[in-house]
Amino acid sequence: MSIENVDKAIVLINSHLDEADFAGNKDERLVKLVEDYLEITFPDSYRYFLKKLGCGDISGKEFYGVINEEKINSGIPDSTWITMKHREQSNLPPKYVIIYAFGDGDYAVLNCEKNNQGNNVVEIWSPDESVFQFLSNDFGEFFYEQIKQIFN
Repeated sequence: MSIENVDKAIVLINSHLDEADFAGNKDERLVKLVEDYLEITFPDSYRYFLKKLGCGDISGKEFYGVINEEKINSGIPDSTWITMKHREQSNLPPKYVIIYAFGDGDYAVLNCEKNNQGNNVVEIWSPDESVFQFLSNDFGEFFYEQIKQIFN
């Protein structure tokens, strides 16, 4: 169901391409390279997003993902770069990948360890307080809800 939510979000994005700027398809080799670098395994829905869209924004909402092989001197919206930056500077636990910034200092992070229902949940992370709060059951649900909010 999670991949279906990514597809539903892509349909909405495709109907508003004048407001969208996504990097485009990324190959499996690059996705695997990032996973190896971060020492995690992405859930299927996030892998699907990376392969279809890479990273990008629509109407000011920016979704972090994969840009290219550059990991050290990159920047937003490269999830690898910002995740590693916060692992070093803010003690972000290694099971998380930053996928979105809310603009108030908080981030949406993808927990790459499955919970007891078999989901990889999305949480809100407040780096200043090192607090995590549940946000969505999985990446697909999070992504679709964010895109849907733009056009409602």
